[in-house]
Amino acid sequence: MQSVKILHCADLHIGASESFLGAGALERRFETLLTFERIISTAKDNGVNILLIAGDLFDSNDIEPVFVDRVIEGFCSIPEIKIVYSAGNHDPLNALSPFSDRKLPENLYILKTKDSVIELSELKTRVYGKSFGEMYVKGEPFFSLTPPDDDFINIMNIHGELRSDLNSEYNSITSEFISKSNMDYIALGHIHRRTEIGKIGNTYCAYCGCPEGQGFDELDEKGVYLGEISKGKCNLKFIKLCYRMHISETINISEYKIATEISQYIISVLKDKYGEDYGKNLYKIILTGEIDDNVQILTSEILSRLSSELYFVKLTDNTEIKIDMQSLTNEKTLRGIFAKKMCEKIESAKTSEEKDELKYALSIGLKAFKGEVNLSEDK
Repeated sequence: MQSVKILHCADLHIGASESFLGAGALERRFETLLTFERIISTAKDNGVNILLIAGDLFDSNDIEPVFVDRVIEGFCSIPEIKIVYSAGNHDPLNALSPFSDRKLPENLYILKTKDSVIELSELKTRVYGKSFGEMYVKGEPFFSLTPPDDDFINIMNIHGELRSDLNSEYNSITSEFISKSNMDYIALGHIHRRTEIGKIGNTYCAYCGCPEGQGFDELDEKGVYLGEISKGKCNLKFIKLCYRMHISETINISEYKIATEISQYIISVLKDKYGEDYGKNLYKIILTGEIDDNVQILTSEILSRLSSELYFVKLTDNTEIKIDMQSLTNEKTLRGIFAKKMCEKIESAKTSEEKDELKYALSIGLKAFKGEVNLSEDK
């Protein structure tokens, strides 16, 4: 059976900045190019016929020429692969597009801002779709171009928001739109979280997600879909390609008392879980557990020790102090009076949510008496 090998990627956001990295933000921007280069190499090494980029290749149209140069160089390095791009809401296809004033490689096909099709006769494949022309685009109830009844493979490459209605400014794509498209596969972009390969009607579809996370709302492994599409069949698998991962990890430190022990334990947990490259990732570490009243958690010292091993780490102390509350509330001290008042409030709380908030406030307050709370302390 006739098949075509594809690599489906989207939402590279080349040039995106993670400002919380401070001095490292510029270096991180260029790492988006490294992920792009991994995609190019993966397509070449796996004999891909078509590289589908479903929008937001660049983080914006106002991007430095060096990023555009490197992308075009990457496309030129794989002349045997057809590259089909549909511009997204971050880099719409208009006069400001980074591609508008460039000589583009012959293997790059950019879908127009209206329903379009690119016929790749030698691959017996047609690629349908459309680009964003502006930042906001309304969706349509159905695609206006219908594939002919022949043996060509029909793929759609499109950026948009899969939803049940057309009330979105980011190109609403409904289930009905997909089921009536008569496509063999729809490569979706815009949603940064990968979905499993689904099937609506006779059409397979999926979001591959972004290949490189850009914050702690985009956690864990990121990559692309790679594999073969044929008439009525879809055989794609997820390939991890991200240069770094954003990871949120909750670690119980009840058994440890000093910063050196705590930091060594955290590193051992991360190394066991994420392997030898654990140090490359960006971590949000949440400390939990019960600690003795005489143990002082110095987050600044722990951060200093972790930073020598990890590319980036944010630390949140959610530990609770192990205290004999009866003895504490009987103390004739400011701390004892505070604890007594808080215990009374917790006892009279009307909801579990209110009780949890008050318990957290008690924990923060007791830590403050020990000088462990920063002005920016939060959950």
